[in-house]
Amino acid sequence: MIPTEFNSREVMSAAPDAIAMGSGASVNRPHPLASELTLRKIAYACGVAVRKPQPYDTEMSIAASGMGSPEFSRLMANGVSAVTIQSYRGQSEHLAIASLFDVLNFYPSAIPALDSDFALEPLAENAEIKQGLVTMASGARGVTLTSYARAITVAREDIINDNQGAIGRVFAELGASAGRIESRLMANALEANPVLDDGAATFDASYSNVVTESFGWAALVSATTLLRTQPTQAGQRADLKAKFLVVAPELEVPAQSAVTNAGLDIKVLSLANLPTGRWYLLADPMVCPVVGVLRLAGAKNPVRVEQAKRPLHVDGACVKVTADLGVCLLRRTGIVRGGA
Repeated sequence: MIPTEFNSREVMSAAPDAIAMGSGASVNRPHPLASELTLRKIAYACGVAVRKPQPYDTEMSIAASGMGSPEFSRLMANGVSAVTIQSYRGQSEHLAIASLFDVLNFYPSAIPALDSDFALEPLAENAEIKQGLVTMASGARGVTLTSYARAITVAREDIINDNQGAIGRVFAELGASAGRIESRLMANALEANPVLDDGAATFDASYSNVVTESFGWAALVSATTLLRTQPTQAGQRADLKAKFLVVAPELEVPAQSAVTNAGLDIKVLSLANLPTGRWYLLADPMVCPVVGVLRLAGAKNPVRVEQAKRPLHVDGACVKVTADLGVCLLRRTGIVRGGA
């Protein structure tokens, strides 16, 4: 039963923390009431906020009014957002090789890669510092964000029975799905061999970024050498150290074994959607960004959980999950493609 001293405003204030905790998310400094709340109590509080209870109302009729309200949908969205985003991050190992770029909208845009035509030079006493020119290397073109979304209905029975654990697993799976989609987009971008804004493909032997051999020690040595000797836009040797080895699934264990046995400071990652036999060697993205992951400007995360309008035939609450995702290749230097 709902106690007579029930404070609906306090319940609604604590609801997002209560739902987050019940969904399995980690919550820092939760509201003091959060551990005492159920979905049924939260729905009741929303029902009280929606309309003044009448003498003929029952606890269930008030809760039913509440669970169908926009306010309950908003509280649900705020609550399950934490587990959704945490799950996305847990499925985002691929971001280790990425550089994040903000885009203002969903229209196609270009992202240039910075390069230069100069190096530091000796400076004699009282000599004038020589000017250098920063240029734009061939970068990505036609880059767009794509929105992926799903509306989830939380049934009346699950709200009344307080099935927060099961509800949390649904939203955790949606967060992981966003991570898997972004990983797939990254593999697709690598395999597409896109044309950069100078009109030429990304990977070609003439750019010193292709090794045709299957993965093995000799091929890894060749790729490491190419990263050091690749020409920059200004014609200098890139002198880049190998930092990441990205491989197809069947190469993950052999690649990890090869790197570990040789004592190399190279992190091995696997992308599930790379074709059999494919591998890439990359420099540190802090030094030479190659793979660009797009983010809508101002968004803290690519995944959003929001309230949604409940369909007329639905008895419960509706919440939608949206992920704005996009991946592109930025340049030819800093990466070597391996495999037939």
